[in-house]
Amino acid sequence: MTLIARRRPAFPLLVLGFVGLFSIGLVGKTRAADDPAGVAEAVAAAVRLATASASGGNAERAEDADRIAAIAPAMLVPCLAAFAEATPGGVNWLTNGLDRAVERMGDQVPLADVTAFVADPTRPSRGRTLGYRWLQSRDAATAASLLDSMLDDPALPLRRAAIEKRLAAVADAAEPEQIAVHREMLAAARDVDQVQAIAAWLREHGDEVDVSQVLGFVKNWRASETFDNVGGIGYAAVYPPEKQAAAPEATAWKEVAAEGDQGAVDLNAALGTLKGVVSYAVAEVDMPRGRTAEVRIGSPCAVIVWVNGEKVIDREVYHASEAIDQYVGEATFRAGTNTVLVKCCQNEQTESWAADWKFQLRICDQLGTPLGVQP
Repeated sequence: MTLIARRRPAFPLLVLGFVGLFSIGLVGKTRAADDPAGVAEAVAAAVRLATASASGGNAERAEDADRIAAIAPAMLVPCLAAFAEATPGGVNWLTNGLDRAVERMGDQVPLADVTAFVADPTRPSRGRTLGYRWLQSRDAATAASLLDSMLDDPALPLRRAAIEKRLAAVADAAEPEQIAVHREMLAAARDVDQVQAIAAWLREHGDEVDVSQVLGFVKNWRASETFDNVGGIGYAAVYPPEKQAAAPEATAWKEVAAEGDQGAVDLNAALGTLKGVVSYAVAEVDMPRGRTAEVRIGSPCAVIVWVNGEKVIDREVYHASEAIDQYVGEATFRAGTNTVLVKCCQNEQTESWAADWKFQLRICDQLGTPLGVQP
């Protein structure tokens, strides 16, 4: 690493870190250290691709992708590590270059090193998922064997595949064993569609599942009176509940329970089918310890979310779409009771598809693991 730093003083520290990491043997038997300057240049190109912004510089990125496509086999795993800092656009560029490199390498792909990388849960999830795909097409047996230890993997595509493998393994087992395994896999699953599919199977076999609880939706809310949103004025207006967002006075508000598998808080049902209005909903959530977590909300209406008085989501969009985890914000939660306040605005559109006035909200870690409980 010292030698590389002297020869390439302009390399970013991130690049030097990757080179040093792999040159001291953490990649297994790879020969990457035999050509530190070449590895450094390849990793520098990989990092540039991985951290590419969403706009501009396509010619330079195409050139870097061509550099990656031409790397030697020993450089493949060090370049996979560049996914650690990848942007969404960067993932596509780096994947393009590495896929072409692997295709060109043919049977020279260092499968042992790729296997070690994929098996290490501390390595970048996107890089591990890509490496797993390569293994599937070249050594399916090894790829399948890796899944046996990935039921709680931080790479969601690998976790998903591990769950599917476990479910397939009991497809011909007696029903009690199948139910037990499906229950276990339901607890391991994080992808919403996979949770829903496992729950549907369990229901078909007489085992009722509360999907909204599995997904961690906040269920118990109190809704305020309505405020004016005619002409859209309510979104920016600061109404009384908002002035006390850290702990709004909600004793006179109406209790509202989230309903259905998707934890919907239906304000039409709670307050009446209204147009051009705003309502606030407040919930208390307990955390066993202070931590940062994701607040995920879906709504066909314009919404603002505060956690303990700090704004974490702010979306003024009406009836464009609706989905679980539509908007995601990061919030700091303290140990003990936390207050979540939602401002949900309904506009004046009269079309039937604009009738819904609702939201759904859950608090999770980055993988989608539910966090917090309600007192």
